[in-house]
Amino acid sequence: MKEAIGVDHITLCVKNLAATKYLFTQILGFDVIWSAQDVGSEKSSMDTIVVQRGEAKIALMQGRNKERKSQICEFVETYGEGVQHIALEVDDIEAVCREWEKHGVRFSGDIKDGRDGFGPLRQRFTYPLFPGCGLFLELTQRQHGAEESKTFVRATVESLYQDIERDQIKGMARTIIDYDTLPLPFEEEVEAASFRHAS
Repeated sequence: MKEAIGVDHITLCVKNLAATKYLFTQILGFDVIWSAQDVGSEKSSMDTIVVQRGEAKIALMQGRNKERKSQICEFVETYGEGVQHIALEVDDIEAVCREWEKHGVRFSGDIKDGRDGFGPLRQRFTYPLFPGCGLFLELTQRQHGAEESKTFVRATVESLYQDIERDQIKGMARTIIDYDTLPLPFEEEVEAASFRHAS
């Protein structure tokens, strides 16, 4: 089993990107390491800024509505401003994907490959963790031999955005696993917790 190296970054959906950038750079002491505007498709898109302090990276995203509502604006309207996904850095993304898929994990698209000027970058999104929840996971691989990517790549971010937009257009609401068919202990845990509380 390939282990996660750590958390690569956390991504926040926000209403006002300029104000959030000010919060992180002028008050919280982060530096901007990457940014891109109008990332997405002709139907909808987003603007994004990535800030970093030490090893902590946070991606900030604001939606742009066009022919349809941006998935970022939809997230904010549904769940409020906050964390959309958590990216885990792994040393072998293909091995982790195979391992997770054997256990029924579902991804919203294929592995995306890019290069940021420092090294190759590979990324892949899961579907949301729970029913009615907007939070999902990302797998990120930055280390490739002696090369290591440090920032992000517009093409891969755009492709990831388009995977979510495709399901958004179809009205699909999937989760990271099929909660209806997998033998999960959640119901038993709830019953046990209720029994303990009643006792």
